[in-house]
Amino acid sequence: MKSRILTTLVIAPLAIAAVLWLPTPAFALVIGLVVLGAAWELGFLSGLEKPAPRMATVAVMGAILGASWLLPAVARPLILALALWWALALLVFLSGRVEPTPLHGVGWLRLATGVVFLAGAWLALVRLHQMSPHGHGLVLTFLVLNWLADSAAYFTGRTWGRHRLAPRLSPGKTIEGALGGLASSLLPAAFLIWSGWLALPAWQLVLICLATVAVSIGGDLWESLLKRARGVKDSGQLLPGHGGVLDRIDSQIAAAPFFLALLKLAGGEA
Repeated sequence: MKSRILTTLVIAPLAIAAVLWLPTPAFALVIGLVVLGAAWELGFLSGLEKPAPRMATVAVMGAILGASWLLPAVARPLILALALWWALALLVFLSGRVEPTPLHGVGWLRLATGVVFLAGAWLALVRLHQMSPHGHGLVLTFLVLNWLADSAAYFTGRTWGRHRLAPRLSPGKTIEGALGGLASSLLPAAFLIWSGWLALPAWQLVLICLATVAVSIGGDLWESLLKRARGVKDSGQLLPGHGGVLDRIDSQIAAAPFFLALLKLAGGEA
């Protein structure tokens, strides 16, 4: 727990500074570096043992991000498709019908879909950041929404957790923890209502935050599926107390396109 807190105290201020003070191109580059680190770990979780093919995955990921930046027209359909995908994936994961099977060889489909998921999350954050005039604040609010939900779910689950949420995928997650995470979404929702950044009714902002936190669980369970199939506890060891980069951003991978898609559907500019 001590190392987890210390790592958070280092990462959180850097993330906040990048979101608030960097122009969107520089922000896209910084987030892109995070995504490239996650792609390296994704290669490992997909069965790529040697550094060379994992570095090739990183190179492909970088090329996709660059192409996405140069071809912004791909952003909207990809973000909308991923929003729908993650909403459906959450229902499937919670149904208990998905069970991790040991990975033998390279899971090319897992690798390919993971690359698409990472690219979509990056695109969503970049599009949200460049929204005028409050894009920087909306990205920070989105991140706080996820950080609060993760922490609330963790501590609520440890204190009151009794009923497992998806035992085949992640035995440590509980229904009580998920409810704690959902409850925490009311704080960022209240801030969005107070700020007036989005011309949306209060009830819509509350529902958007609640739904985003719910869908973020799908990203967490997706990565848990990869890790259990690979037989590892963490995607990496870069972040003491947190594991790897992918461990830290798994929920945001699902939540980012969903959050932006909901803003668009509700009438927010994106």
